[in-house]
Amino acid sequence: MRTSRLSLSFALLAPLAVIAHVAAQPQADPKIEDVLKAARAAMGGEAALAKVQSATVTGSARRVMGEREMTSEVTLDLLLPDKYKRTEDMGFPGGPSFTRVSAVNGADTWDDATNRGGGAMRFGGPGGPGAGQGQGQGQGQGQGQFTEEDRQRFRDMQAKRMHGELARYALIWFLKSDAPMAYSGVAEAPDGKADVIEIKPEGAAPMKLFVDQETHKPLMLTYEGVLPRMFFRGGGQGGQNAQRPTPEEIEKMRKEPPQQVTYEVHFSEYKKVDGVLLPHLITQSVNGKVTEEFTIEKYKLNSPLKPEQFVKKGS
Repeated sequence: MRTSRLSLSFALLAPLAVIAHVAAQPQADPKIEDVLKAARAAMGGEAALAKVQSATVTGSARRVMGEREMTSEVTLDLLLPDKYKRTEDMGFPGGPSFTRVSAVNGADTWDDATNRGGGAMRFGGPGGPGAGQGQGQGQGQGQGQFTEEDRQRFRDMQAKRMHGELARYALIWFLKSDAPMAYSGVAEAPDGKADVIEIKPEGAAPMKLFVDQETHKPLMLTYEGVLPRMFFRGGGQGGQNAQRPTPEEIEKMRKEPPQQVTYEVHFSEYKKVDGVLLPHLITQSVNGKVTEEFTIEKYKLNSPLKPEQFVKKGS
């Protein structure tokens, strides 16, 4: 993990330091605008941030899933205020690989994937990546088969996840959000202090943004979410023999509710891009363990994105 000492200190101590301030329902506070104004000035100024209406961000990601590590090449397209697409070419060393595309188009979300062979890989839940190619498409309602209720529950989880990503990236990169906000107090750590703002975006999990009181740069963001589950099996000829989850896996997903965890997202390695100070390393952790590290190689601000690029092909 390549987060700063200050960010790490807040990750370990902030929940205890802030709890006294959020025991009651947070109330709107004029201090929010003071904190955000200082943060915008530190990131390049109100005018520079206001000019940004779209962005294409490319980089590489490393995810840790149990005992396995997965790497991917990532492209994120953001067209404010309500369009976002994540394209990943991912795979395990010596295992399967595939391209996964997930998107938000206003109130709609969608997800698609193309398997490039070597086995089968899927995240827990029906209707996920590759669903149109046989994954999670069990027929009927019996034991060991996905029901329509199962599929709808997973679609709802996917929608919340994608709307959450859109809200978090718009906030992390450009301090933009139309969601209700409340000042939650000050988080204290041995290396410094951070102002904490709670944001409640529609259709996504509430989040807390930590802004360093000294540099005024965003340090960290936390939110509650579901810990993904993943199944991996080898299979012949492009993994086609391993596409469908086993009845045992389906029953396990039904019996074991999704695990709710607190995600900590740290931002570091800030560099100026077209006058805007942006993080080039975003690290996500759960219980102090890194689950994802996103190294950003290039930002293209105000990229020429069009609304139709966020519509699923064939829909």
